[in-house]
Amino acid sequence: MAGKLSLLASFAAGTLAAGAGAGIATTAGSSDPDSASTSGSAGGSTTAWLTAKVADAMGTRGVVTWVPTGSFATSAEVRVPRYPFTIDGKDTRKLSLSAVRGEQVSAQIAIAAGRRLDGVSADVGDLTGPGGARLPAPQVRFVRYVPVMRSKSETDWSATVDQVASAREVSGDRNPDVVGDPLEEGPSVDVPAYAAQPLWFTFHVPADAGPGSYTGTIEVAANGRAQATYPLTVEVADAAVPDASAFRFFLDVWLQPETIARAHGVRPWSRRHWELIEVYQRDLLSRGQKVINTTIVHDPWRHQWALGRRRSQTYLPYGSMIGWTWDGTRFGFDFARFDRYVGTARRAGLGPTIGAYSMLAFHDAEHLTYVDTRSGRTVRENVKLGGDRWKDAWRAFLTAFQAHLEDRGWLKHTWLSFDERPVESMKVVRDLVHEAAPAFDDRIAVAGSVNTEPIASNLSVDWGGVDALTPAKADERRRAGKITTFYVYGRPPHPNVLSYSPAIEGRMLPWIAASRRLDGFLRWSYNSWPRDVFREPVFVFTQGDEYLVYPGQDGPMSSIRWEQLREGVEDYELIAQARRRRGGDTDALRQAFTLATRDLDGRTKNPADMAEARRLLLRELTG
Repeated sequence: MAGKLSLLASFAAGTLAAGAGAGIATTAGSSDPDSASTSGSAGGSTTAWLTAKVADAMGTRGVVTWVPTGSFATSAEVRVPRYPFTIDGKDTRKLSLSAVRGEQVSAQIAIAAGRRLDGVSADVGDLTGPGGARLPAPQVRFVRYVPVMRSKSETDWSATVDQVASAREVSGDRNPDVVGDPLEEGPSVDVPAYAAQPLWFTFHVPADAGPGSYTGTIEVAANGRAQATYPLTVEVADAAVPDASAFRFFLDVWLQPETIARAHGVRPWSRRHWELIEVYQRDLLSRGQKVINTTIVHDPWRHQWALGRRRSQTYLPYGSMIGWTWDGTRFGFDFARFDRYVGTARRAGLGPTIGAYSMLAFHDAEHLTYVDTRSGRTVRENVKLGGDRWKDAWRAFLTAFQAHLEDRGWLKHTWLSFDERPVESMKVVRDLVHEAAPAFDDRIAVAGSVNTEPIASNLSVDWGGVDALTPAKADERRRAGKITTFYVYGRPPHPNVLSYSPAIEGRMLPWIAASRRLDGFLRWSYNSWPRDVFREPVFVFTQGDEYLVYPGQDGPMSSIRWEQLREGVEDYELIAQARRRRGGDTDALRQAFTLATRDLDGRTKNPADMAEARRLLLRELTG
C-alpha cells in the first residue's frame, strides 16, 4: 500500500461531508463486519473489505484498547491509522514513562469497537509520588483525521505522498485516505464502528517536581462505562529542562498573521485579530521560538503559478507590515503596523530577535509595491536588481529603517532576512547594505544554500547543505557570534514534518541539529493554511509544508508533529547540559546520537531507538 497511496484533491473536496476527518461520527455504523458499508471518519462510508480488515485486526466485535508500539513511553512516536490492519499493544496493561522536571511528555492509547462508541474519554487523576507529592493530571486530546491529498508541487519538485507516507500510519480506501495529525481538545469524542481513535496524553512535569516514582491510573471510557483501566508510573529523574523562553535551541518558524483573521472569521487587524495573533505567538514561545518574523514588503513570496501567471505561494499572500508611499519625488514609510506587531510579540514573550523579509523577491522579478500619493493607487513597479531605481528605493528604506529601529531601541536585534536567494544576488544586497545602513553588515540572515555562508551571520542551510556545513564549521561560526541552523520544506522526503511524515521524524530533527552541533532548526511556515485545512489540506505544496498547527476555536490546534518537535527540542536542551557536564561528547552521547538519527526514513525506524537514546542521555546527566 505504501507505494500506491493516491488521491485527487478535487475528488476529496467533492466527497467530504461536514465533520470530515474529525474523528467525530456523523452517522451510526453497522456492527456487522460483513455489511456493505460502515460509517468512516471522512463523513462517508467505508467499503466492506476495509471494515473486514479492521475487524480481523481487532479480533473481536467488542471494545478493544491498545498502546501503540506496545510501550507507553514510545507510543506517541507513531501515528495510529484510522483503519488498522494490525494492532500491536493490546496485551499491554501497565504504563510507564520517564521524564525530567519542567518537561513535556506525550503518549497515547487507542480504542476501537465493532459498534459506534459515543462519548469516548479518559479520566486521569493527579499522580502521587514520594512523600505524598503530586504531579498534575495530563492534558487529554483526541487525534483528528484529515484527508491525504496530492499537491501541485509533487509534479514539479517536492516529495510525493508515495515517498513520504507510511502505510502503517495512513489508511483508508482512497475515498479518501486519511492520516491522524491535528490534536483536538474537548471532553469526549464519538467514534464510528471499526475505526480507531487515539487519545493523546500530554504530561507537563512541574519545574519544582521532586525526583522519584509517581503513580496513578488511566481509565478509558465510552458509552458511559469504563472500557479499560491502566496503572501508570511516571519516573521523574533528577534533571531539568529550562523554561521554553530560556531554550538554547534556535527555533525559527514563520507565522502568517493574515490567515489567522480568515480562519477565525475576524476582521483583519481588528482588536480581536491582534488578540488572536498574541495567542499564536505565545504558542510559538512555548516551543522556544526565537525570532519575531516581519514583512517589510507586500507578498514577498510570489512564484510561478500557471501559464505565465505569478501569485503568492500561499493561499493568502503575506502583506507588508510597513506602508510604502511615493509622492513623485521620494519614498515614505509608515512603521505603525510593524511597531505594533513587534510590540505584541514581545508582550507575548518572543524575541528580542526580529527578522525582516525581504529585500529580494522570491522566485519573481524584483519589484516595488507602494501607494502613489498623487493618485491614491497601489503601484507594483518592476525594477532591475542593482539598478538605479532599485538602489534609490532600498537606500531610502534602509536609511529610514535603521533610524526608526534605533529610535525604538530595536536596531541591534533586527536582521535583514532572505529566503533561498542565490549568492550573486546576495552580494548585490550586501554591497548596498554596507553603503546605506552598515549597522546591518553583520545582521544578514539567509535560509538557503551553504554558498551564502560568508555573507550570512544567521545561516539556515537546506538539507543538501547539512553535510557541507561540518560540526567544526558550525563551532567556528558560533565562536564568532554567528547562528547556524538547518531547514526542511517539501524536501527531503525524510526526515520531515509534513502532515503524513512518520511521527518520529519530528522528534529526530533536533537530535540531528545536536549531533551536527548546529544551533537549531527553521521551518518556513507555521500557519499558512489553505482555504479549508480540514477538508482540503493542500493548496500548492506537499501537505503540511505550509503549516505545523491548525486553527482551533480560540487559537492554535496542535498537531502530532508539533508536539514531537517540541519534545525533540527538550532533548536538545538536555544534550547541551550533558555536554557541559561531561566536557563534550562522551561515548554514551555518541551512541545516543547514532541511535536517535539512524534510519532517517521514519517508516523503517524502530521507536525503541529513541527510548534507548533518551536513557543514555539521562544517564549522562544523572550518573
